[in-house]
Amino acid sequence: MNTPNKPVSKNPKKQTSQREESLFRKIFAIPTEKLWVYPLFFGFLIRTSGMTASNIWHDEGYTMWLIKYNVIEIIQRTARDVHPPLYYLIAKPWTMIFGSSESSIRFLSIFFSLGIIYLVYKIVERLFNERAAFWASMLVALSPFMVRFAQEARMYGVVAFFTTLGTYFLVKHIQDKNNKILIPYIFAMTAAVYTQYYAFFVVMAHWIIVAAVTPGFFAHPIMSFPRIRESIKKRVGIFNVDWILAGAAPVLLFLPWAPIAYKQVTRVSTSYWIKPEWINIRTIPNSISQFLIYTHLDGDAYKTLAGIVFYWVAALCLVGASLIVLTNKKYRKKGLMFILYGFLPMILVFILSKVKTPVYQDRYFPFSAIAILALWGIAISLIQSKAIRVTVGACVIVLLLFGKSEVEIQSHHQMKKLADAVQKEMKPGDLVLSGELYTFLDGTYYFGDKKIKLISEPVDGYGETSLFYDQQGQYLVSENETIMLGQKGRVFIVGKTGDKKYFSSCFLNSLKSRVIFEDNEENGVKAVLYE
Repeated sequence: MNTPNKPVSKNPKKQTSQREESLFRKIFAIPTEKLWVYPLFFGFLIRTSGMTASNIWHDEGYTMWLIKYNVIEIIQRTARDVHPPLYYLIAKPWTMIFGSSESSIRFLSIFFSLGIIYLVYKIVERLFNERAAFWASMLVALSPFMVRFAQEARMYGVVAFFTTLGTYFLVKHIQDKNNKILIPYIFAMTAAVYTQYYAFFVVMAHWIIVAAVTPGFFAHPIMSFPRIRESIKKRVGIFNVDWILAGAAPVLLFLPWAPIAYKQVTRVSTSYWIKPEWINIRTIPNSISQFLIYTHLDGDAYKTLAGIVFYWVAALCLVGASLIVLTNKKYRKKGLMFILYGFLPMILVFILSKVKTPVYQDRYFPFSAIAILALWGIAISLIQSKAIRVTVGACVIVLLLFGKSEVEIQSHHQMKKLADAVQKEMKPGDLVLSGELYTFLDGTYYFGDKKIKLISEPVDGYGETSLFYDQQGQYLVSENETIMLGQKGRVFIVGKTGDKKYFSSCFLNSLKSRVIFEDNEENGVKAVLYE
């Protein structure tokens, strides 16, 4: 029996409307398996927005200076600092291809950060479902902490990519029982430990995760022995020889650099810039606050009643998110893995910082941020009511966007404006000197090599001074030399805002002084002309 054809509308306007609707659906109707497009899109927008609003600062200045050297010198000079060399070895060819502008060098970190968003989606999708993957990757995409360090010419976004990539391969290995996938796992995790030393804590977390999925390993002692014996016999989980080799490989492949790392750690243990009083009961909660709103909870704003209320509401939300996941029998063990992955590195470094040398700093834990943000996203996805789920998710996103505004407020380094102001005032024969190391490395980036010198006594060549320890005559002047130079001509002194010795009236008391540029924000920069 023939079915009569559906009558076609003869109204031209209606036909046009139908075509437009069809086109709209083709463009914007993202299939479920491609939901990762949304967090990736918004992650790209928020990372590229204002990526050069803050100028290259001290740490980035170190990066920009170091990558001017050849590969051998990069390795040699990095050995005298406190980090491994891989990030700089990646940044070197990147700048050779794309240039060394602010946007170019920072886009390297953005590139890796976008990779993190996609990998988080794929990991959570494998372990949970598409809805959980969407929320987890969206929170990682919009986290002000992740955005901040995706916009910085440093190694934090890159190490987070490698550790997330290694975790993705580990999840595939566990779920698919595919030992071949451990080969790229080795490459990813070895790259991670050569990018930042704290990646070793992720390797430790991976070992515990593999142990957790090994039948009988964490069972009741009476019940566990037969299951462990069976696991050993079948060589599964932590008793899988291929895993044992893969899990040990990043450590073994790190051995050539180990003597250098030991010397770096020894130097740090005697003196480091992190103060002991910064390590206290609020340290880890402050890190979590940074992940969410990029604000520490021990500032003046949080000593008020509103601040205290916010603190405890945030704490209850964190505990609640963990409980939502842990009380779900289907996903309990998987949720526990995220908790372990997120908190273990921070707890271990916190303990180390209390008993020995303070080495805990928020930005050293991007992989912890990823796990904790993903855990929150998973918790949101497990809320059964769609209305409540969307409302909670929207509230969290609002908090993240508030944090992005905090990033813009706190990241305000203005060395480029200072350099422009000084260069407008400069005359032939004028000298530009930096009063301290903090404004010297970034000052060199904007003024040009050897166009600015550092007021300093001879340096030992470790830490940031590894950049020029063998060229001190070209870059350093003593205080006495500064006074003599000032008596011969005009001198611009560049430094940090505040009452600094190099800006005091007795420093160059025979000369008139005039402020050329001053940023009065915390850790702002200042330039004074003496003539």
